[in-house]
Amino acid sequence: MSEQKIESVIGDYETFLDGVFSHFKKAGFAMSEFKELDHIAYRTETIERYEERKNELLEFSQAHSEKMRGERLILVCRLKNPLIYGEFSIPGFELLAPKIDNKFKEGLEHAEFVTKIPLSEFREKHSGIDFDLRAYGREDNPELVINFDRCAAKFHAQSLLEVRNI
Repeated sequence: MSEQKIESVIGDYETFLDGVFSHFKKAGFAMSEFKELDHIAYRTETIERYEERKNELLEFSQAHSEKMRGERLILVCRLKNPLIYGEFSIPGFELLAPKIDNKFKEGLEHAEFVTKIPLSEFREKHSGIDFDLRAYGREDNPELVINFDRCAAKFHAQSLLEVRNI
C-alpha cells in the first residue's frame, strides 16, 4: 500500500503558492524581505469538513495546537515533513473552521510570512499597499494582510508555530 501524500488532503499547494508569488511580484515585494514562509492555511466550509480534514492532517503532523479564535476552531500543525516550495521549507499548516461571514470556498486560503524587519517598518516601506489592518493592533501576533483575487498573504514578526509553542 502506498503512503498517502498531503496533497490528497490539502490540494495542489504549489499551484496555490504560484498564484501568491505572482501577486507578490506585481505588488513589489522581494523574497529577501522575509525570514520564512512559516505556514499555509486551508479553510473549510462546514464544521463537519473541518473535523474530517483535521483527522486527515493529524496523520502528517508531529505536533499541533487547536484553539478557539473569533468563535471558531483553528488547528495549527507542525508537519512531520515540511512542504517544499522553491527555496522555502514550510514547517506549518493551519486549518480553519468556517466563519459565519466566510467569503472563501473550501480550499487553500492564505500564506503567512515572517518579516525580517518590524511590522511598522514593513508597513511604512510598502506604504502604497492597501493592507487590511484589522489585526494589526492586536497583542497576540499582530499582522498585516493583503487580499488578492482568490488568496491572501499575511505578514507577522513571529512565526505562528513559535506563538503556539509547537
